[in-house]
Amino acid sequence: MKKEGLTLLILTMLLLSSCSTKAQKNGSEQAVLDNIATRVSVRSYLDKPVEDAKIEQLLRAGMAAPSAMNKQPWHFVVVTDKQQLAALAKANPYAGMAAKAPLAIVVCGDMNKALSGNAREFWVQDCSAATENILLAANAMGLGAVWTGTYPSEERVKAVSEVLALPKKLIPLNTIVIGYPDGTNTPKDKWKPANVSYNFYGSVDGKAVEPEKQVEQAVFSEFDYTDDFEGNPFTWFKGSGLLLAVGDKDNHNAMTIGWGALGNVWRNDVNTITVYVAPARYTYQFMEKYKYFTVMTFDEDHKDVLAYMGSHSGRDGNKEEALGLHVAYTEHGAPYYLEASEVYECEIIYRNPFDPAGFEEIPRQRYENFPAGIHHMYIGRILSAKRK
Repeated sequence: MKKEGLTLLILTMLLLSSCSTKAQKNGSEQAVLDNIATRVSVRSYLDKPVEDAKIEQLLRAGMAAPSAMNKQPWHFVVVTDKQQLAALAKANPYAGMAAKAPLAIVVCGDMNKALSGNAREFWVQDCSAATENILLAANAMGLGAVWTGTYPSEERVKAVSEVLALPKKLIPLNTIVIGYPDGTNTPKDKWKPANVSYNFYGSVDGKAVEPEKQVEQAVFSEFDYTDDFEGNPFTWFKGSGLLLAVGDKDNHNAMTIGWGALGNVWRNDVNTITVYVAPARYTYQFMEKYKYFTVMTFDEDHKDVLAYMGSHSGRDGNKEEALGLHVAYTEHGAPYYLEASEVYECEIIYRNPFDPAGFEEIPRQRYENFPAGIHHMYIGRILSAKRK
């Protein structure tokens, strides 16, 4: 082979090797990102034990976590005994699924290894980092897991400590319940640009945020309503009612509502709030025009808001000015009030009037003498939830 041909062959082989290495690297990076994005909390498991080798891999992953000053202030209690798992389920009300799981790992903080003084509480961060490593490792191995909290609840700490006979130096932070998933679990897309600031709090472009926006962001925090909804779906709309708001910065209106429904429709992950508005209401024209609306709850100190909004029309004056309310707007431009306790932003995915042809006795009687007209139904997909 001539020298030029040999040189070309070597260069080609080096190029192919470089491309292969780069492809492997990109594939590895994507695999890590996919594992993070697809991790879900799994609470139902097959009647199948987790292999010892996989348990060790989970523990190795936990111990690979970073810790303040490399103190590694953790201790892991592995529980596979059925009676112990049942006892853990009773000790922690959020770990009830442990009674039917093959494995639990209780992540504890070892106070003999923790830092001293004000830095002592870093053990919580360290053990939390170890917990997340275990959750991600479980997902990568085809296992399902859920993080159930223990600390700082004194009652739960005491109960779990008694079940495991923990010495005083160990504080149980959480119980990770683990097993092979029984069924499929769809991950949630939790990406919310509103939760990110650049250079300044609340800024998306590196510029300082106007004072009004800072007040809004300081008042509310987003929460996962699927896990932390405090209401009763059968009574949520009763009593003083809720407030419905719709429109934009130029023109909007709010009204008190006493009817509604919570649930999901068409897909298990399409969680909804359904509201009903009669054509004679001033809010009706906004519901027909706009795609997004908010539903708000108010505490006892703001009962007058619901009473006033339910007895006055936006046609006759500015109700929020009369009440001294401070209006803010969601990511999609729907109005809400900073005086609210909770705010649910919804996207209308269905709207239609009730069909009288389908009325039985109760709706038929309702509309026999109802001048506001037959209600229109608006099914709103919940996009976000925030509370004080």
